[in-house]
Amino acid sequence: MTWIMKTLLVYYSIKDDVRTLCEKSRREGEIDVIELREKYDRGVLSACTVGAIAAAAGEGSMIDEIDVDIDAYDTVIIATPAWAFSPAPAVNAFLHCVNLSGKEVIGMIFGTAAGAHAADILRKRIQLAGGHCSSVVNVNAKQLKKRESDVISYAQQRDLLPTMA
Repeated sequence: MTWIMKTLLVYYSIKDDVRTLCEKSRREGEIDVIELREKYDRGVLSACTVGAIAAAAGEGSMIDEIDVDIDAYDTVIIATPAWAFSPAPAVNAFLHCVNLSGKEVIGMIFGTAAGAHAADILRKRIQLAGGHCSSVVNVNAKQLKKRESDVISYAQQRDLLPTMA
């Protein structure tokens, strides 16, 4: 019997280009993709004000229920924009309610200005959820889109994930 490594990509974005890059990462039988959706539509103004304050405080937002068995995955990738140098509230909400014990977790932060501070915050929140955070990287969505890539290919190029057969 062959053991297949399964990866779950969990992401939040209010931008269509990031959504496209994440959804394009789906690989049947190997990579599953779940979008975190807030129960209300958040516009850019809300993200820059109320959302940024909540993100910096580590607060979550109300998200739609996620029907996924985390135990079915070996690796979890969490992709988020950085708001006020912190993960978005929807990602905080996910991390508040999920048990990542025994999981290898990779963080991806969209936004080149996020810097090391956002990476440290995401790493700590992943660890609080029980995950082993092997790395957190900043991802430039415009660069990936220009190269016609996706987030999984990017992770493999950076040796964050093994290349799938």
